[in-house]
Amino acid sequence: MEDGHAYIASLEPGPVHAVYQVAAAKALKARNGKPYLALTLRDNSGRIEAKRWDVSDHEAGLAAVGGFLEIQGEVELYRNTPQVVIRALRVPAPEDVDHAAFETKVSFDPAQLAAEVRQLLLELPDADLRALAQAYLDDEVFMARFEVGPAAERMHHPYRFGLLEHVHSVLHLGVKLCDHYPWLDRSMVILGLFLHDSGKVVELTGEDTPGYSIEGELLGHITIGINMLDRKLQALPDFPHAKGVLLKHIILSHHGQADYGSPKPTMTPEALAVHTVEMLDAKMNAFLREQAEPPEHSDILGGIRYSRLLKHKIITRPKTPPG
Repeated sequence: MEDGHAYIASLEPGPVHAVYQVAAAKALKARNGKPYLALTLRDNSGRIEAKRWDVSDHEAGLAAVGGFLEIQGEVELYRNTPQVVIRALRVPAPEDVDHAAFETKVSFDPAQLAAEVRQLLLELPDADLRALAQAYLDDEVFMARFEVGPAAERMHHPYRFGLLEHVHSVLHLGVKLCDHYPWLDRSMVILGLFLHDSGKVVELTGEDTPGYSIEGELLGHITIGINMLDRKLQALPDFPHAKGVLLKHIILSHHGQADYGSPKPTMTPEALAVHTVEMLDAKMNAFLREQAEPPEHSDILGGIRYSRLLKHKIITRPKTPPG
C-alpha cells in the first residue's frame, strides 16, 4: 500500500489499495447464479459501496461488520456514483490499520453537550418530572451509553456521540418552541424530548459502525423506551399516574404515524411538539450529511440526486454559490 490512508471522500476513478472498515456486508448471488459480496466500506470521511464478484466462501467469511479489510481493486462510476470493484481482499495486519482514519470527528465538545443536557433537565419547572429526569441522570449504565452511542444505524446522527448530539439539539429547539407557545407544558416537552429515543441505548450497538442488538431487532427502541420508563416509575411510587401516561404517549407517538413506526398518532400538543422537533432535527442532519455525497448531475444551482436517507430527490449546494 501507498504511504498514508486513502480517504473515501478523496477517491477518484482508478486503482485503489487501502484498508477500510466494514459498515455492512451481504453475501448474494448474481443473475448468473455466481456468488458475490456486497459491502459498504467506511472511514471517517464517508462511505462507499463495494462489490467482490465471484467471491469465495473464505473471502466472504472475512467481511465482518465492524472489522477491517485490506482491499485491492478499482474505483468505478456506477450511475454517476463511485463504487469499488474489489479484485482481492484480506484481513490487514494490525499495524496496517490507521485507527485515526476511522475515529469519529465531531465539531463539538461531548462533555459540554452532556453538561448542558443535564442542566436543562435539572431546571424543569415540574417537580415530579424533574425527579424522574434525575432518576435517568443517576443511572450510570444508561448515561454511559447515552453519552457515546449513535442515534440511528443510518438515517440520522449514525455515529459516536450521535444520540447526545441529537438530544442536545432537540432540547434547545424544544425550549424555543415552548417560548413561542407558552401554554405548552414545558416540562413535559423537554423531558419527552430527552426520552423519545431513550430505547436506542439498548437497540443500537457500536458507535462508528452502528448496528442493531438482538433485543433491538425483537422489540425496537419505542418498546424498549417504554419498558425503561416503567421501571423508573415503579421506583417512584408517589409519581402521578396521569403524568406517566402522558409521557409514555410522547414516546409511543414520536414518529408521528403508523407508517413511520408509531403505535399511536400524536394526541396531545406536547406529543406533536416532540414529534415535529425531533423529525426536523433528524432530517436536517440527513441533509447535512448528504452535502458530501456526489450528485447525479449539477449546474449553477447545485447538484441533484436521489437520497436513500430521505427517500426522494434533493438539491445539494453548489461548490461556488451563484452570484
